[in-house]
Amino acid sequence: MDEALQVDDCNEEVAVSFDTEGNPYSYYSSDKWVLWSIDFTASFTMLSGKFKSSAKKIVFKVINDINLKSKKSAIDNLLSGASVFEHCIKACGGDDYGFIDNDRNYRLFLQEAKNRKLKYKTWKNHLIFVSHAQKEGFIKRSIDNFEKLSIYLAPNGDAVSQAVCLPERIASVYYKNAIELVERLHPFRHEISKAYNEFTNEYKAIIETNRYSSNLTRRKYAIKKIKNSLSGLDVDFDYGGYWLSKLRGACYIVIAAFTGCRDGEIKSFGLDSYQEKKYAGITVSVLNGIHTKPNIGGVERNTSWVTVAITKKAIELLWDAFNFAREGWKCKVNAIHHRDERNKYLRDINSLFLTLPYLGGYKPRAGKQSISGSLKTFVYSVGYRASFDDVKEFDRLNPTRKGDLKVGDILEVHPHCFRRTFAVYLVRNKLASLLDIKHQFKHMNIAMTSWYSNQANIASYFDMMIDSDLQDEIAGENKNYTADILYHIYNEAETLAGPEGRRIKNLRAKGDSTIYLSKEEILKQIEEARLSIVEHPGGYCTNPSCDRICDMTVCQYKVVTIEKARSLIPIKEKLIAKHNSLVVSGIDMPNVISKIYYEIRSIEKILSEHNIDYEIFNEKEFNI
Repeated sequence: MDEALQVDDCNEEVAVSFDTEGNPYSYYSSDKWVLWSIDFTASFTMLSGKFKSSAKKIVFKVINDINLKSKKSAIDNLLSGASVFEHCIKACGGDDYGFIDNDRNYRLFLQEAKNRKLKYKTWKNHLIFVSHAQKEGFIKRSIDNFEKLSIYLAPNGDAVSQAVCLPERIASVYYKNAIELVERLHPFRHEISKAYNEFTNEYKAIIETNRYSSNLTRRKYAIKKIKNSLSGLDVDFDYGGYWLSKLRGACYIVIAAFTGCRDGEIKSFGLDSYQEKKYAGITVSVLNGIHTKPNIGGVERNTSWVTVAITKKAIELLWDAFNFAREGWKCKVNAIHHRDERNKYLRDINSLFLTLPYLGGYKPRAGKQSISGSLKTFVYSVGYRASFDDVKEFDRLNPTRKGDLKVGDILEVHPHCFRRTFAVYLVRNKLASLLDIKHQFKHMNIAMTSWYSNQANIASYFDMMIDSDLQDEIAGENKNYTADILYHIYNEAETLAGPEGRRIKNLRAKGDSTIYLSKEEILKQIEEARLSIVEHPGGYCTNPSCDRICDMTVCQYKVVTIEKARSLIPIKEKLIAKHNSLVVSGIDMPNVISKIYYEIRSIEKILSEHNIDYEIFNEKEFNI
């Protein structure tokens, strides 16, 4: 039943929500309002005094607003904003939201709010509260330009910090260790659950009988009750679940790294989420889950993400290794008599990410804090510390976070960093190198490239929805990557070859500044389609209408960096071998032989322009 009520005068005994059978469930006097129809709990526990009473009246009005579609996100923003405003106002000596009506108090509030160092987007969400507080009369001060105020309060103005992209070496180390852990433990996932069940049951029995006071002694005797110790697998048994948390972190990384999903979408996966489908002769691994963010009102819809086969093992390992915890939670279900509470509890039990049932104060479904803890536990168990090159690459990939990573630091990871890393490495063609960690992933880049370069057709073929947000993120990274290449060519490359490369060198030589084009100028020209670059095996083409199949040997738009030039050395050797083979065989193909000859000479010219030593091909010496 909808929570909309025909009540104007809020009093403590008013029912603010009803269960699915229409019975009153939460009352106005409660500090938690469970809103079954939108699957959300409005908690006022972080508020106090007049702040709490004001916030309750505001949220109550929102609940009863039949025209408002996205009530869940609206209430969430209102409560977070109400809480931040209370903390800032109380720090200035105030006891209600009207404190900021006074000019002096408002100046004090602004300074305190700035000291919070919250991001621009965070303040934009928090300030939604102000418009509601003004409407209800709790704030009488005229504040109408929330955009300008958000910029003022944020330490970096309206600059939005992107999610972190992991440097390639760090990503490779984390992914490699996560994959190896999943591969090694997957065959023993049922035994892990059984062994942990034996261990925790004995540990609980020891606690209940007060046999030993020391945790080390309890652990020692509980381990003796394990029938299969899983020796050789490095499985650690601890009542607090530290090792299981590391396992959960590894599984989460494997799923997140090779799907590009958000945290909520990853948590929607279950045992039956993985599928394999065929497209154009390629086996495409797919994960099916729930996509909520782009939908009005937060209405859930089914969506699919292309992935790799190892994610199936990660899901199965996570599900089966934690099965003892799932069974422990099931033992408590009979104590829940309310149907809606029971159904929610059962849904949470069937989550892929579970907490441990014997640790007090926890609910079955692992929240953000639990997942963050698992990721931290895993990366610290790996123990990789950032090198100078890692820091340099981190600053280049994350310009809004420059300086956040220092040499010797362990880079902690957060759920969204895998989504951005996925997009960056897919665009920069490094996903293949990350996936070469395991031989069976060698076709991954083909499937991924096919999917994201021609997503509409493949999605239609599979009758699947596409993640348009991820597509946009990949498109954005593609522009950044293009800008990085062009910036390097225009400003940083010490030597350049090819007709366009020589032209750019001359422009740089004539210029008064070392920067011929800034990154911002390049991005602007890319967005206006006035500047582009296409990568070829032998160099780059700056022709906006390049069709990728032109003969780069004579291309006037050709640019060859020293890295590309070095990659031409083995190609030159193969061309020489091919040329000589045709000559020796006596095959009458003068046009083909001549073309190969000029390709060899073209490569030699490029090597010369970059001052790279090479052995000159002498056709006359070989002719018979």
